[in-house]
Amino acid sequence: MNLIKMDDYKLKLSHFILFFMIVSSVSGDNITDLVFGGTAKYLPAAFGDFNSDKLTDLFVITEDGKTMKVLISHNERPLLRELESGTAPACTYESLNIKSLVPGDFDGNGEMDVLLVSFNKSVSPLYQVFVLWGNTRNLTLECGSELEPLLNVSGQPLVMDVNGDMIPDLFGEDETYNRTFWIFGPDRLPPKAEPMIGRNGTLPRLKQPSSHAFVDLDSDLASDLWVTAKDHFEIWSVSDGIYVLDKTISPLKEMEIIGQASFADVDLNGDIEVIVPVCKDKQCKSSTVFVYDFETGWVELDLNFMDPKGKTWGYPPEADKSYRYTDTITLRLGDFNLDGYPDFLVTLRDSDKLDKKVQVVLMENVECQDSKCKHSRKFVPKWDVFKDFGSTVLGTFCDFEEDGTLDVLLVCKAEDGTYHLSVYKDALQYDAVFVKVLIPTGRCYGSDCQLLKIPYGTNQPGPSITYSITTAAGGTQRSRATQLSQSAHYALQLPYTVFGLGRNWNFVEVMEVGIPKGNISRTLTSSFTQIIPNSQLIVIPYPMEYPDRWVSKLFITPSKAMLMTAGALVGTCLFVAAIIGILHHREKQQDKREKQQDAHKFHFDAM
Repeated sequence: MNLIKMDDYKLKLSHFILFFMIVSSVSGDNITDLVFGGTAKYLPAAFGDFNSDKLTDLFVITEDGKTMKVLISHNERPLLRELESGTAPACTYESLNIKSLVPGDFDGNGEMDVLLVSFNKSVSPLYQVFVLWGNTRNLTLECGSELEPLLNVSGQPLVMDVNGDMIPDLFGEDETYNRTFWIFGPDRLPPKAEPMIGRNGTLPRLKQPSSHAFVDLDSDLASDLWVTAKDHFEIWSVSDGIYVLDKTISPLKEMEIIGQASFADVDLNGDIEVIVPVCKDKQCKSSTVFVYDFETGWVELDLNFMDPKGKTWGYPPEADKSYRYTDTITLRLGDFNLDGYPDFLVTLRDSDKLDKKVQVVLMENVECQDSKCKHSRKFVPKWDVFKDFGSTVLGTFCDFEEDGTLDVLLVCKAEDGTYHLSVYKDALQYDAVFVKVLIPTGRCYGSDCQLLKIPYGTNQPGPSITYSITTAAGGTQRSRATQLSQSAHYALQLPYTVFGLGRNWNFVEVMEVGIPKGNISRTLTSSFTQIIPNSQLIVIPYPMEYPDRWVSKLFITPSKAMLMTAGALVGTCLFVAAIIGILHHREKQQDKREKQQDAHKFHFDAM
């Protein structure tokens, strides 16, 4: 009888333990308050680590285009915030109309500066370029005079590293529409202008708006120069310190309107492809995506922009004055679900002539299993992901909580016509892992070199990264990316690379990194082995000329699944201990009763 009661007790207790261990951790999708602490009426312009604390800061512009600010990142909420007035890195101008901000160390002193590009027709028909020199100690910027631009150019320039000295340079057209490199040195003097030289002399005009890129296209870990000319694309590679035209790519006749080129390893084969949004008609009613593979050429992806209500959407064919960010058709890439395949965010417009509503749509990269597919991958729209955010005009990826998963920063338009920022975080917990890679300049800051400290530097365009891992099925998975390959027209690229590894919990066997070789004849590369998943790898290319001595720092980020497992394990141990304690107590009580009975029995026998 007692045994039956004990079994019932154990059964009920085991049910309680099982109920306790089933934990549902679902957070809200809107984390705007966590990130900004309330309403954030800014326009995003760039990401960068302004104070070199290894947290990503946000560079923003006010809606009137007169003021730029740096929102400094913190570990506690709000994650992004302005510093106190008077000491904050911010600049305000009267006549400028700020179009672009690009963080970088333009004088090589290890402190982050900001390249500011302004365009105001009433002031000049050209774009005006300024450099706001940074002070990391005081967290301030030297705003300078808005009447004295550093350069006048005919379009937004590309930030790249021409000569491989880890100091950012520029490429674009000068005020006479000639292709030019502007080389910055280890000082604050105006950059040296060097013309781009073609084989046959005159080079064709560049397309405006442009989508030039500094990206590794031939898989040698050295970035090449992708140029968007008016009628074609060009690839320039470095030979003995000089950029030489390597290849010309012509668009297809059916490409009526060509958007901004983007670059990613679409099919996870270890090579970077070119991704181009295209309209097949002038109204963009037939919108699609083409991928340029360097072996097979142009391939159109299987794409369907019809929503569940039967309404067809497409790219904005021209700048819509009712909405910002519609002057370019841009795909902003990131591995949202960490499966290894890049997804993208795009702004679409309703094809209804009366409505012309725009919204940001997440396009998921999935396998194309239809026999009619021309490519192994396709992009599927997720229409309802941002439905609770109202009218969205721009979306871009960022890891605000520094946990390796990508959130989405949205620019929303309110009913009164003003704009504000919102942040979306996916509530789903993917059973996937990642590796996050960051390669700073490694330039010395202040007296660091004299004190023999390892310099950190600032964010740098052009480093190339590739990895190799053995999958759970026994195969090999490879991918490749280039850090900060584009900078113009609100590219909003992150100063780091997040590689989704899918459900491959194995160590990353090899991680190779390379920096632009510029004037150096050989490519500077280094490899690192046995990288732990769910970690951040920081590679400091110092000393630059000796890759075998480059410094790597590995920071492990515990995943939520790991934390939940640890929590469940601790909970299980506590309950097992409780069970043991209860059973031990019951056993002691039982022993006490038995002893009393034995003692009582003894007295009866004695009588």
